[in-house]
Amino acid sequence: MAIPSESNLSIPAPKPLSRWERLRPTRRTRRQLIRAGLGVAIFVAFNALLVLLFGVNILNFTITGLSVSSIVIVAAIGLTLIYGIRGFANFAHGDIMSLGAYVALLVNAYGVSLIWGAIVSFVVLALVGILLEILVFSRLEGRGPVPPIVASVGVGLIIQNGIRTIATTRPRIYPVEAVQQIPIVPGLGVHPISHLLTPGVGLLFVISAYVLLRYTNLGKAMRATADNLELAKATGIDTKRVTYATWAVSCSFASTAGVLLGLSTLLRPEMGFNVLLLIFAAVIVGGIGSPWGAILGGLVIGLSQEMSVPVFVWLGQSDVIGLSNATAYKIAIPFIVMIVVLILRPWGIAGRAPAFTGRVYFIENLARAMGRGPKSTQPIKEEGGG
Repeated sequence: MAIPSESNLSIPAPKPLSRWERLRPTRRTRRQLIRAGLGVAIFVAFNALLVLLFGVNILNFTITGLSVSSIVIVAAIGLTLIYGIRGFANFAHGDIMSLGAYVALLVNAYGVSLIWGAIVSFVVLALVGILLEILVFSRLEGRGPVPPIVASVGVGLIIQNGIRTIATTRPRIYPVEAVQQIPIVPGLGVHPISHLLTPGVGLLFVISAYVLLRYTNLGKAMRATADNLELAKATGIDTKRVTYATWAVSCSFASTAGVLLGLSTLLRPEMGFNVLLLIFAAVIVGGIGSPWGAILGGLVIGLSQEMSVPVFVWLGQSDVIGLSNATAYKIAIPFIVMIVVLILRPWGIAGRAPAFTGRVYFIENLARAMGRGPKSTQPIKEEGGG
């Protein structure tokens, strides 16, 4: 019986995937969508309960919280991308937001609409991010995380004081026509810019980040580089190009977050720096280095800050405790949430637990304290030890 040679053996080529099969969510993505839907359902039910207890006015704080969350999310995505690729916390991110807001204002001053000003700022800040990598941070590669962190602080101070020198310290506003709130029901209304445009832009950027990281070659290269830099290089990925692209995306997102922040407050040189800790809190709560964690953390931080206002207003009443300037304490709530998350889950809500963590955090320590957990073994003394 003749044995066919290898040249005569034909291996069937894999069937090419259709467009729908390429876009169809994976099993993990479907699980995440189900969890997200469950979270939305719980959130809606919680707000419905608040309406039954306190009236429809309480939803004003929820809407404001979603607006704040949108700004924090857009900025946090850019911040966590840089951390994932370069491995350090960029303390200049807030001042890059301010720079983006002022670039849009400068373009708008020449008679161009603010929308085009935001687009120009998006492109200009992308170039600024690439320049920062070329001129500063690429020269600090391989020196550990501390030198880039210190350098980012210096870059932030340079940007902030450069804005002060050129634009002065006088507060400015975008020349946007004043619009009234759109009433929904008595006691509840939405502002077209703060409550509709800002969350809409935030949702658009969330979808854009998802499409970029999930379906594009650049996004896949960014994820591979963030997971293992050396392995990415070994597989032929141009990690330098990926780093440039990451800086461009990060600073572009920061510029848009700065414009959104400028629409809801006065433009000041330090406006981005003032919200930087809030953005860091969102990144830490969600999980450092995880874009999806940045989205979840931004929602938690923004909503917790604004939805705590009614509680502080109640505490400020004279017949309760008479808390002076009660609403100013709302800024403490996101950091309380951050501390609780760090105690219970140090790697964040959506972060990936390190391999070396084991089960040695809060729950395990609590079980040991109650005498129900496994006792730690005593170290064995070396021979000849004293």
